[in-house]
Amino acid sequence: MMGGNQTVKESLAAMLSFTKDFLFPSHSYESFSSKIHHLGPGAAADSRKTLGTFSGVFVPCTLSMFSAILFLRMGYIVGYGGVIDTLIMFTLSFFIVMMTILSVCAISTNGAIEGGGAYFMISRSIGPEFGGAMGIIFFFAQIFGSTVYLLGLVDAIVDSFGEDGGNFGKFLPEHGHWKNLYGSCILLIMLFVVLIGAEMFAKTNLVIFAIVAVTLVINIVNFIIQKPINDLHPPSDNSMLNHTVNLTYTSWSRETFLENRAQNYTIDYTTKRTTSFETVFAVLFTGFTGVFAGSNMSGDLKNASKSIPFGTVLSCIVSYFIYIMLSLAIAFTCSRTLIQNDYLFLEHICKVPGITTVGTFSVTFSASLGAFIGASRILEALALDDILGSLLSVVKKGRSRRGNPWVAVVVSWVFLQALLFVGSLNLIAPFVATFSLLTYATVNMACLALDLAGAPNFRPTFVYFNKYTSLVGFVSSIVMAFVVNPVYASTSFGISVMLFVFIMFRTPGSSWGYISQALIFHQVRKYLLMLDTRKDHVKFWRPSILFLCKNPRTCIPSISFLNDMKKGGLYVIGTNIVGDLREPGFVSKLEDQNMAWLSLVQVLGVKAFVETTVDRDVRNGIQNLIMTAGLGGMTPNTVVIGFYDTSESKDFVSEPDGLPCKKPLFSKLRRNQSDSRGHIDKLPEIETHTNNSRITVDSYIGVIKDVMALRKNLCILRHFDKLKRPSASSSALFIDVWPVPPHPAQTHIEDDTTSMFLLQLSCILHMVGSWGGTRLRVMAISPSQTMGATERVQLEGILKILRIEAHVQTVIQPEDYETLPEVQKYQSLNQTVRENSQNTVVTFMYLPRPPQSEDRNLDYLEKLTILSEDLPPTLLVSGLSKVTTTEL
Repeated sequence: MMGGNQTVKESLAAMLSFTKDFLFPSHSYESFSSKIHHLGPGAAADSRKTLGTFSGVFVPCTLSMFSAILFLRMGYIVGYGGVIDTLIMFTLSFFIVMMTILSVCAISTNGAIEGGGAYFMISRSIGPEFGGAMGIIFFFAQIFGSTVYLLGLVDAIVDSFGEDGGNFGKFLPEHGHWKNLYGSCILLIMLFVVLIGAEMFAKTNLVIFAIVAVTLVINIVNFIIQKPINDLHPPSDNSMLNHTVNLTYTSWSRETFLENRAQNYTIDYTTKRTTSFETVFAVLFTGFTGVFAGSNMSGDLKNASKSIPFGTVLSCIVSYFIYIMLSLAIAFTCSRTLIQNDYLFLEHICKVPGITTVGTFSVTFSASLGAFIGASRILEALALDDILGSLLSVVKKGRSRRGNPWVAVVVSWVFLQALLFVGSLNLIAPFVATFSLLTYATVNMACLALDLAGAPNFRPTFVYFNKYTSLVGFVSSIVMAFVVNPVYASTSFGISVMLFVFIMFRTPGSSWGYISQALIFHQVRKYLLMLDTRKDHVKFWRPSILFLCKNPRTCIPSISFLNDMKKGGLYVIGTNIVGDLREPGFVSKLEDQNMAWLSLVQVLGVKAFVETTVDRDVRNGIQNLIMTAGLGGMTPNTVVIGFYDTSESKDFVSEPDGLPCKKPLFSKLRRNQSDSRGHIDKLPEIETHTNNSRITVDSYIGVIKDVMALRKNLCILRHFDKLKRPSASSSALFIDVWPVPPHPAQTHIEDDTTSMFLLQLSCILHMVGSWGGTRLRVMAISPSQTMGATERVQLEGILKILRIEAHVQTVIQPEDYETLPEVQKYQSLNQTVRENSQNTVVTFMYLPRPPQSEDRNLDYLEKLTILSEDLPPTLLVSGLSKVTTTEL
């Protein structure tokens, strides 16, 4: 006999060894988690991590998966679903859970696992928004689950000792709120166990597991040896059947199996509602919602990265085969009338009186206890991660000396006590199934996203998964959530979305890493390679702007204005820092400047990238910016520069209201804005005109020539320090366009690229919401009223063809305009523009071409100064490419 026992032990050891090798090929069982903990001083001193694989994962997982189903609802499932539907439901549930477990194993073996279970894995994989939303959903899934198991225990107690028909005594009142009282008393006992800590929970579970195992073996043996019983009666709470009717246990019978083979969805005697595949599956699936019972104990496990995969997989396989074996045994031995009308039939047919009841009490108590402690751990993790801020601040502080989160336990107990008053196991079950399926879907999505992102650091030691298993697990979980209950599923998704949005704006940024960034990088790289500049077409043209800005302190209005004018195009803010990387401390200064620029962009809320070059020669640095800004097909087509002005500039950053940033509603944005403001203060101070680092006139005009030589459109901004953004009701204000050069060419306006570019930019600006209240006005300059009328009609025709809604206004030139010297022509045009700009917000003007000879650079700059002197905020524009089309 001893030799036989030794053989059994050796066989079991070999099976376990094989399972470990299957799950962890060429993997040392000292987990990555424990290695990480040994790297830091005092990391191993966490007295809370005391549980192993068997007591910390396998036992709670198995007991949670048995829950109220094993001894209380197997008759319900087989009786209404029949053998075929039952096997389909169990196999489908097992399949969904196994796909999810593969994802759990992959994530849990990719790094150190701390407290919070599924929430921890999701949040650290795909960021706090999804993780937080799913953590809250999963917390309530555990609360609902614990309530379901507790109600199952109360039902079992009342059926055993209720005054109307207790099997072992009739002394417990069962009407009114007595059931709530019994549940509350049991819940109080669970509270004491959980308050003591995870070690007490594990010890309690080991005792319960032994009781359940013995009960299960006895019931299986009973099916084999029990003879037919013909005098069983319905329970007292079954008001749908005459209590004098005899229910039959037939023992092993082919006829009984054939009777139970097909589905028979009739009325459930406990809820008085008609059953269906969906309702039965919802109840059945509560037996597969305990898959995270071990993961929830991650903060209490010695070696979470090893224990969670091994214990969870083994538990799921064992539970599935026990369920299948028990379903077939019931189908072969119990009449359909029996299993549909007495959910406690296992007790009534057992040769050992009371053993099934003890097992029922034990397994439901353990399952409820496991979900209770799991909920408290999830709540603690949410509090520690500051997911809901001050709402959980008390939870974060309430921990015992041994690390037990007693406040989280008490809060979970309050939720459980409130939900206990619902009172019906079958009514709450769909919530458990839906919430659990949603969590399963998210875990699969997290693993799928990690795999698709292709991040080099995602290399789990568990290799028996891929993107297809995660995808199948994700899709099947979503589909089955809607199969169980479309209303609950839709509501759960809606709540998840709201939580996601709330957490996204509420919580501060984390250092966990965002899978969204990895996926965005992966997709952007792919689409950038697909973006072929040779396939560009003018009808899809939009301004992609490179703004050359020396110091943002003086350019805040310009930065915000150009953000409006980009119309979904690329926006790059570029600057050249005069210096040399080899100078001591220069690199550190450069990093500070980059951080300040990025913070400014964030505070202003502009959708822009920041590019920096370093060169001692400003013109060379700008050339580098123009040629290198952007990536692939995403390159600027329009360069914007400020006007060459030697006057003192206004510092918009230092003024209290100088930054036109929005006041965020959500605290996350307020904190980010506050942090960013600290970086913005590190921007360089404004340099005076006497500083040697200022660009020279020749270099400035050279930059204009460089832009044109590189076939980029050009805009020069002047007077934007005076820009006052219009409101939505600013109908009395104008955006003016002067689409003619100071020396009108003989070509038609529609053939002039600069004129068309002026019209296009002004139209784009007018399309922006905040500028829509203004009126777009195109100014037609003419030497006489007669010619002006003709030109106005022609211009209106062009605008109609271009689909630009604008008012055309004729402006008559002075009679002697053509005889004036060149400088006076610029003065005259400037005078004309000023006279017509009393209510103008922004003016678009034609930029004359620069001279070929450098000797005339100073004269050219003087003409530009005269042309734009004392005007409203003005853009001097030169267009070198076709930007409009009349083609469909």
